[in-house]
Amino acid sequence: MGNWLLTFHLALVGLWLGCVLTEALFEQAFVGQGRDKELILTALHKRVDVFIEIPAFTLVVVTGMLLMPQAPLGMAFAAKLVFALVAVVTNIYCAHLVFKRHQLAALGDWTGFEATDHLQHKWGAIVLIGILGALITGVLSGHSATWP
Repeated sequence: MGNWLLTFHLALVGLWLGCVLTEALFEQAFVGQGRDKELILTALHKRVDVFIEIPAFTLVVVTGMLLMPQAPLGMAFAAKLVFALVAVVTNIYCAHLVFKRHQLAALGDWTGFEATDHLQHKWGAIVLIGILGALITGVLSGHSATWP
């Protein structure tokens, strides 16, 4: 069971990481380009969260939990788990901020939008650090040694 599950888990992590990076590109392309483009951005970012990012990180959590009994315990595993938990928890908060930012933009509350946008970018960077930290820790510690 471990090989296909680990492969699936890593594919989901890749999907999640790709989603976060793609959203960062959206942000660079649309933020500061006018309110009409920022409204498009918030709607697009919200859709990506609903249909790709939230399902991806939810499945990462589920597959990660299923893989836990096979993981060698130790400091490397603890570090990987901390990075993963930071990524998931901050991504949940970021999704909340994405929804809030879209609502504020739709209402024309651009002051609220700016404040929420700033927060969302800061927390989004932490999501990225968490994902990369978990991946790098896992690879360097050899926890993916059973991967085909």
